[in-house]
Amino acid sequence: MNNSFLNLDLAEEKPVDTSPKLRERETEVVKIIESLNEISGTKEWSTLKKYMFDGLVERLEKELKTEARKDGPDSNKLGKLSGQLLWAERYADLNKLIAQFRTELTNIRLQLHGRSERNG
Repeated sequence: MNNSFLNLDLAEEKPVDTSPKLRERETEVVKIIESLNEISGTKEWSTLKKYMFDGLVERLEKELKTEARKDGPDSNKLGKLSGQLLWAERYADLNKLIAQFRTELTNIRLQLHGRSERNG
């Protein structure tokens, strides 16, 4: 059976233009970075960080290691602690979060323009 016609169909597909979605996401990411920069400099964030986030990652890591070392560790508790740790690592340090969004912004701009444009 000759399936060569299948290759022709694939070659004729036109690439999908993702530019509008990328531009929309670019705008969102710039606004997020600006907001995080503004929030990170406030007294309120400093207070919240001090009482809620300082030491949280270390505390969760310790709990996770303690549970994992037990004879017959509770898999539900391990999963819960792992999820909390991932969340804390991402959101407890606004500077790391800003860096992640800056990387995303750089990648979006590379896709849109083929080069990096630092802004935001």
